[in-house]
Amino acid sequence: MDKFANMQAFQAVAENGSFADAARRLNLANSVVSKRIKDLEDFLGVQLLVRTTRQVTLTESGQHYLDHVRQLLGDMEEVEASLRYQTQKPVGTIKLTAPLSFGLQTLAPALASYLDKYPDVSIRTYLSDRRVDLVGESYDLAIRIGALTDPTLMAKKLCAGRRVVCATPAYFKTHGRPQSPADLKAHNCLSYINLAEGKSWPFIKDGKKIWQAVSGNFLSDNGDLLHQAALAGCGITMLPTFIVDESLAAKKLEVVLEDYEEKDFDVYAVYQQTRHLSVKIRTLIDHLHTYLAQSH
Repeated sequence: MDKFANMQAFQAVAENGSFADAARRLNLANSVVSKRIKDLEDFLGVQLLVRTTRQVTLTESGQHYLDHVRQLLGDMEEVEASLRYQTQKPVGTIKLTAPLSFGLQTLAPALASYLDKYPDVSIRTYLSDRRVDLVGESYDLAIRIGALTDPTLMAKKLCAGRRVVCATPAYFKTHGRPQSPADLKAHNCLSYINLAEGKSWPFIKDGKKIWQAVSGNFLSDNGDLLHQAALAGCGITMLPTFIVDESLAAKKLEVVLEDYEEKDFDVYAVYQQTRHLSVKIRTLIDHLHTYLAQSH
């Protein structure tokens, strides 16, 4: 019995809900797929699938087995792909999207380093704070910051991130320093429109995530513009450190509410689910992970 072939057949049937669709996916005859499922069930001594004239559903044992099969086959593919790409040369074009400020200030040197290493690859980079549809707009890779929300996409953490609340020393001298998120109600908050439409900021309080309502007279969909507004003393803002690091180091801005910062603001490479990630994408992800981890 070819156990791996049988597991592949089982996964295909379970995910497609049909023997016929699974057979087409595997380029096999229906009878071959049926025999592989029967052999697997006979070997395990349990029923994995419930077959009716209209659909195929998983038994409780089948669902439990599917979870492990996915993990096992996924790990095997990962190992095989990593070995293959070590002997293959990355070529072709990569369509990449990233947030504007991160792309300009952090991503650019990492991409330059990658292209120097792999000159047969070209990268078409689109910088925008809009969250693009990777599948619908045919992007190979997206750089995203913060908690991930789409379970249909794959992701690899590239580096740790941090988002801080800050303002100029002069602003704090005039308006006072907030001691808790609730104190922000008394401040002019310069807000990022793409974060809760600029109406609230996320914090961690007593181990739980909260959203503190904020208001102010300046909102933008670009972090660099908010940075400049904060430097001009217009108010208090919440921004990633990759935007404000230099201003913090030069003491032009000061951080408050550090004890309330959320911890899920890491940087990820996000891509479509695929059975075989191309060499060019895999090498770029690995390069970004190494480069950004070293520089952060």
